Amino acid sequence: MKRRIGRALAYLVLIMLGLAGIAPIVYLGVLSTKKRIEILAQVPPTLDFKWARITKNYNEVLFSQGMLEFTVNSIIVVGATTVLVLVIATPAAYAFSRFRFRGNENLAFTILSMRFMPPVAIAIPLFLMMQWVGTHDSYLGLILPYIAFSLPLVVWIMIGFFDEIPQEIDDAAIMDGCTRFEVLWRVMLPMVRPGLVTASLFGAIFIWNEFLVALYVIDSREFQTIALGAATLVSAQRPIDWNIAAAVGVVTVVPILIFSLFVQRYIVRGLTAGAVK
Repeated sequence: MKRRIGRALAYLVLIMLGLAGIAPIVYLGVLSTKKRIEILAQVPPTLDFKWARITKNYNEVLFSQGMLEFTVNSIIVVGATTVLVLVIATPAAYAFSRFRFRGNENLAFTILSMRFMPPVAIAIPLFLMMQWVGTHDSYLGLILPYIAFSLPLVVWIMIGFFDEIPQEIDDAAIMDGCTRFEVLWRVMLPMVRPGLVTASLFGAIFIWNEFLVALYVIDSREFQTIALGAATLVSAQRPIDWNIAAAVGVVTVVPILIFSLFVQRYIVRGLTAGAVK
């Protein structure tokens, strides 16, 4: 009986946490289907949905406000950054996991500690550097800083996955004639595929939501990301259209949410990587 009560309480807590997590997203979706006057006149809003109002709100967001263009920019930056980060971080993580040298653990921790540095601390130097090298107000001007910010976390995640694989597998592959690169490419990468997905997701979420670096690096509307585009809706010079702002929130959240649902089992494994030896 005690076990059943404990299990029931655990499920109750999980259900409450799930509702608390999904309620803001549902409320955001409801607001995005209303007129501005309806949102201000009635709280909470009614569930009376009209297709014409929905299409009008989202057409304004995607085309009039340019959020479709901003979303494409974010996808380009996130995709390019994620691929380059994995190309750099995976061999580095393999080296930290398999090779032992003086200062190995200290160097790995130092790399991770760089992730703790707030972007605001280097925003102005970063702006000056991007201007000096000629990458200011361009995709490359965003991709290079995002690689630097994402590398520490991705390296640390991948170290945990490589550590879960026994050293004997490497030794067996080398005895069969594989080079270290072939061991990494042919043997290790298929085995750490969940880690690659997990690291990609965490890096992509950070880049997708990042605002400060983009604010300093990007000037023209042509290269604005979705975070910058969403910020332009909030202005002290005019009242906020809460229905449009809610639609922008939906457009911002949905791509990452869908991707997360497809790879959720890898997320759980990534969070527990290295917990059990």
